[in-house]
Amino acid sequence: MAYSKLEKLWEGTQPLVNLKKMNFRGSSCLKKLPDLSNASNLERLDLFECIALVELPSSISNLRKLNYLETNSCTSLQVIPTLINLAFLKEINMMGCSRLRSFPDIPTNIIRLSVMDTKIAELPSSLGHFSLLESFNIRGNVNLKTFSTHLPTSITELHLDNSGIESITDCIKGLHNLRGLALSNCKKLKSLPKLPGSLKWLRPNHCESLERVSEPLNTPNADLDFSNCFKLGRQARRAIFQQWFVGGLALLPGRKVPALFDHRARGNSLTIPHSTSYKVCVVISTEFDHQAKDSTIVSRLLCRCRVIGSLVNFTDITFVLSDVCKYRMEHLFIFYILDMFPMPFFYPPSREIVLEFSSQFQDFNIIECGVQILKDETDGNKNGGSGDEDDLWYILQLHLQYIHEFSKSLDKEEKRMIASLSLNPAECQTK
Repeated sequence: MAYSKLEKLWEGTQPLVNLKKMNFRGSSCLKKLPDLSNASNLERLDLFECIALVELPSSISNLRKLNYLETNSCTSLQVIPTLINLAFLKEINMMGCSRLRSFPDIPTNIIRLSVMDTKIAELPSSLGHFSLLESFNIRGNVNLKTFSTHLPTSITELHLDNSGIESITDCIKGLHNLRGLALSNCKKLKSLPKLPGSLKWLRPNHCESLERVSEPLNTPNADLDFSNCFKLGRQARRAIFQQWFVGGLALLPGRKVPALFDHRARGNSLTIPHSTSYKVCVVISTEFDHQAKDSTIVSRLLCRCRVIGSLVNFTDITFVLSDVCKYRMEHLFIFYILDMFPMPFFYPPSREIVLEFSSQFQDFNIIECGVQILKDETDGNKNGGSGDEDDLWYILQLHLQYIHEFSKSLDKEEKRMIASLSLNPAECQTK
């Protein structure tokens, strides 16, 4: 019955004991589901894009063998009966139910739960008892202001991006299996709480109000994407610069290599003494034609390492960079190089290394690079400062950049109204 023009089906109850699947996908005129009380063996119910459907019948509560429920893009759906008795239900998808205001009662055996782009403003405390839950996606819920819900330790991915969240409590620090935390485009989020050390990726990119992070970050294996977070303050930048990476990296706005990288050079290459471990920082320039960029190309940074005087020609390391075309200013990309060349390539040990950085597809430029040579694990976070030689000046530049981007979105009348309340950016420049 997928993509039908039916508004309703049968009246009353029907003998449906042998029915296992119902597919109403794309039935845009369907306003009402029939009584499903006798569909005791139904396993899958697909209601994708049933945009006229306002409520699900209470008889769904009796579908004890249902293991899959799809209501994505049911834009008129407002009422979902209790699903708490559906012991076989493992996955629920409710993306784009834009009129749904209350979180449905669901069984505790759910593994994957997506409740995205709804009007839900509060999450139930019962989620802490969902001991099998691995993936929880509540992105796009603009009415959700605070995330303070204690989740089960089984959670591996949490998606809060594009939501109205303004604060996150310490409720997530005990999620020792959490691998990914998505916070992209949470425009009102100002700070990050203490994070679990299990993280593999953290994405607060485009969080325009983000100023502070927990310190120390203690996420040595995580890829940290702070791209276009222009309000990051001194404390946050210090925590990121001092992070000890084992397998992770960091990306954040910046025009200068921080001072803790004591080997620095303009351009895309520098020569450094031999060591077994390095922390590397490169400044990525976004001065290229965004319109001409091929959107199918995945940006990659190539780091070529050559030992001067060695028979080994070079070793290449490649890093994938996401959404380079969306960077609104230069960014710092920080990563570690560990045990780059085995012995005996460093005999004699006085040999030097040349690091050369480039864009694999010539879609960005490297304008500066720097290296901090590490002797042990503590070297990565010894520096007591923020890492910026002129930190106050630098943060001011980021704030001015943010003001400039904001002002471009105002019309002439709005600009006139706030002109008397604004500082002239030119008066804030250092002389």
